[in-house]
Amino acid sequence: MMSWFKIFTIFIAFSSVTIADDPCRYQTEKGVIDLSSLARTDDKAKYPDKLPATGSGYKYSYNPCKPFTELPSCQGVAGCQGQ
Repeated sequence: MMSWFKIFTIFIAFSSVTIADDPCRYQTEKGVIDLSSLARTDDKAKYPDKLPATGSGYKYSYNPCKPFTELPSCQGVAGCQGQ
């Protein structure tokens, strides 16, 4: 199973080749990468409150393709940093 960090890294790495009508599909010379099946559609993060390997004191949440909300500071976002 892919970790949330690997998914986020893939998402960032291919962001420059986004197919114009769908921000979750990426065309490469080897084919199409489609992240849309990884996303939640209920305004919640697919990967909530993940802690980094280093003790920064922050948690990170991510939902590919669809915005989510984590109150109080993150509304309508794809990624969120919280404490």
